Amino acid sequence: MKVLLTLLLTLLATQALLAQPRAATPLPPADRITVTVHPGIELLTIVQLLAGKYSQPNQSVYAKETEAYFAPFAHHPAVQLARRLPKLYYDLPELGYCLDNFPDVRLHYPDQTNWYTMNGKDTIQAYLRLCQQFSKDSHFWAFYQQHQADYAAWAQPVHARLASEGLVAKLDSFYRFRTKTARWTVCLDPLNSWGAHAIVAKALNPRYADQVVYTVGFFNRESTATSTPTFSLGTEVSGLVWHEGSHIYTQALQQQYRADIAKLAYLFNPGDAGMKRNNIDDWAHCFDENLVRGVVIALFRQHESPKEARKQAAQEIVGDFQYAGDIADVLTAKYVGRRAYPSFAQFFPEILAYLAQKYPTAASTNQ
Repeated sequence: MKVLLTLLLTLLATQALLAQPRAATPLPPADRITVTVHPGIELLTIVQLLAGKYSQPNQSVYAKETEAYFAPFAHHPAVQLARRLPKLYYDLPELGYCLDNFPDVRLHYPDQTNWYTMNGKDTIQAYLRLCQQFSKDSHFWAFYQQHQADYAAWAQPVHARLASEGLVAKLDSFYRFRTKTARWTVCLDPLNSWGAHAIVAKALNPRYADQVVYTVGFFNRESTATSTPTFSLGTEVSGLVWHEGSHIYTQALQQQYRADIAKLAYLFNPGDAGMKRNNIDDWAHCFDENLVRGVVIALFRQHESPKEARKQAAQEIVGDFQYAGDIADVLTAKYVGRRAYPSFAQFFPEILAYLAQKYPTAASTNQ
């Protein structure tokens, strides 16, 4: 549920980190990147907007047309159920990945998702069925088809920049993947004014096991009803690609070592403002954030200027991610540019050992 002010990305399938395939045909970087407006995500966003349970979009021609087209369906059963969901957040439309094969919408129920935990499995599955029916009743696909040219125009510059800057290749190289076959998907989210967020599509629908998805909104708060949504990557794109990519790349690895990570729970700093601001209320989440931020610092040291690397490190200190710099230091000293470890997965225990050695007790974190 992070809020980010610029864009972007998506990333590799998580299992590649621990069990990299031996036989696969590498794809050119540009062919591995898809930039699109995902129909399932767009559908669920519209339902949630009609329910009054979504941040109001920044003004645009598209937002105005969407409101006018779907207004007659403001009391549809899907919208009514959305209003009653006990825990409904702005990233709920990620469940749009459970819907595909438009216009004859096919529905897949996830085996497990936090949305079940927060709202009840039966309730969420009923909601998905009603959203499937909303698509049919509202003629959603006709609306979506009418805007295909818009979607393509928004996607082109985003795709071009991602392909040209080589950020995917740099991230792959850091983690030392042997093959480059997984696909990256960036979902442009023109009705989203609140932020960006990574989706593990594999966990929602096994048909997309080779994809990890990143959604990004239209953030121009000065826009008007005549504006066209734009999705500028901004100057922070490398940090965002590497940050969100690392969340996904390391997810399975953190699960494998969750017991060892838990032994360091005394390092958690719940009282710090940065933890509260980012809704971090347990050590596992705190470690996850410190880990990926440490990776980003290490990547900045590799590929950006020393000044930018120092700025990145300072930013994490100010944000109360106090172990990110330590993680970057051990990566720089023992992993980056060295071949003792064939992969990041094999190096990972060294990070835990370094933190345990540097901070052997809770009191040592304040030194």
